[in-house]
Amino acid sequence: MKKILFADDVKNFCIEQSSFLTRSGITVFTASSNDDILSIHTREKLDLIVSKLDMPGLSSEELFHSIKQRGDLQKVSTILLCKDTPMHRARCNECRASAVLSLPVDFEQLQATMLHLLNIAPRQSYRAALKVTVEGKFKNKPFLYRMDNISTTGMLITAEVKPEERLAQGDQLALSFCLPEGTHIYARGKVERIIPQSLAANVCLYGLKFDELTSNVQSEIAAFISKEQDNKRTFNRD
Repeated sequence: MKKILFADDVKNFCIEQSSFLTRSGITVFTASSNDDILSIHTREKLDLIVSKLDMPGLSSEELFHSIKQRGDLQKVSTILLCKDTPMHRARCNECRASAVLSLPVDFEQLQATMLHLLNIAPRQSYRAALKVTVEGKFKNKPFLYRMDNISTTGMLITAEVKPEERLAQGDQLALSFCLPEGTHIYARGKVERIIPQSLAANVCLYGLKFDELTSNVQSEIAAFISKEQDNKRTFNRD
């Protein structure tokens, strides 16, 4: 479970643009002042705080000093957003945040920083056919699913299946699929979560976690994700 806290006006911006914040295992908190941040962090022991330099209440310098001085609070990662001025940069240096980003914030940079600090693999939307064999069930009959997105740690898959052929949490799977340039990937994984609202009309949506991938397979997937995200950034700039 990862616990993330956003300053109020930062949260809506991030939720609207970031799909990873809606994943299972992510809990999001908000705060309207630095006093609230300290109170919530003291209670919840957050993994990441994303805030702005000039929040009401305690100064950011006081807040970050308090966090650094307490052993039970200091393990949190912090991202501080500020105006790109010498004075604000100097104040951020005083706060000793894990990362400092300029306002207006570039969302791609913010999301990449959050994923890095949380040690969460970036995920890329990718729709492709996927062959799934459930180990020890259904007489090892292969099923055809659709991959919706992928990361180096897992994927999201969906299909319309009969009730008796639905996957169960913890099922061990053999997976076979192709990346866009034709690279054929074989991997093993397990059902990490079942999306409940997908069960209507026999449409099932599952979150899969890979077993340990070979370095070659991990590199192939990482290269695909990096290329797609670079293409998206180029398109958005144009």
